[in-house]
Amino acid sequence: MLPTRLLSVAVLLALAVPAAGQQPTLEYDVKAAFILNFVRYVEWPPLERQPPLEICVLEPNPFGDRLTAVVAGEEWHGGAVHVRLLPDMRRATGCHLLYVPAAATARFTAGADLVAARPILTVGEHERFLDQGGMLRLFVEENRVRFSVNQGSADRAGLQISSRLLRLARSVIAAGTS
Repeated sequence: MLPTRLLSVAVLLALAVPAAGQQPTLEYDVKAAFILNFVRYVEWPPLERQPPLEICVLEPNPFGDRLTAVVAGEEWHGGAVHVRLLPDMRRATGCHLLYVPAAATARFTAGADLVAARPILTVGEHERFLDQGGMLRLFVEENRVRFSVNQGSADRAGLQISSRLLRLARSVIAAGTS
């Protein structure tokens, strides 16, 4: 990975995001940027690196148009990046990244077996998301957006998370401990 990419993730970590008293728009602007940076620091198996990159959001969509705006014009392995909304987990086939907002956690948990061993990077918000097999959890702490990683879940799905990203995580559940 290029040092400038690491710098962009570090800058995002330094951004203060008011958690209370302001609209959630800034929080989701920052979370959308995190999602884009996550895909830059994760390696999919060779057969799964075919563009376009499909970023899926399990409804309800907390981003509005923010995530689509952040990925507009971005490329992944020489192809486009798309955002797709999913009404249920059965439609997650073909997703490279699945975002699970807190309001959709129960549906993720009920259908987690549909994506558990597939190379789909799962990113969620619920405090128990990593315990439920999710790979990355975004949360607000001390008025900043932070993330934690379940490396074991990513390993089981055949995804390699860069050591640079792991170093920036608030916490990491190591492979073999989840």
